[in-house]
Amino acid sequence: MTKKLLGLVAVAVLTLSFVGVGLAEDFRGRISKVENDGRSVTIRNRDGKEVTVRVSGGSTTLEGVGDRSELKEGLSVRVTYDDKDARKTASKIAAIQ
Repeated sequence: MTKKLLGLVAVAVLTLSFVGVGLAEDFRGRISKVENDGRSVTIRNRDGKEVTVRVSGGSTTLEGVGDRSELKEGLSVRVTYDDKDARKTASKIAAIQ
């Protein structure tokens, strides 16, 4: 009985340790639309799939561009975003040369 209880507790602890893992998504493509002074960016990949992400001045890291005003249509980027809710806030946008 004790072994079963310890096993159940171990499984519960392992399960809870993985909560939140896998929420970040990576997406590569070209910027197809920039809205609201760079606060919202839509990226389209080669397969035609699109994702729109929110760009936050406080929580989005930009690489290869100075600020969000440099995010322009046609720019190749790799974006990492949090897909836990409908807002899809980008944690990182890196320009690809």
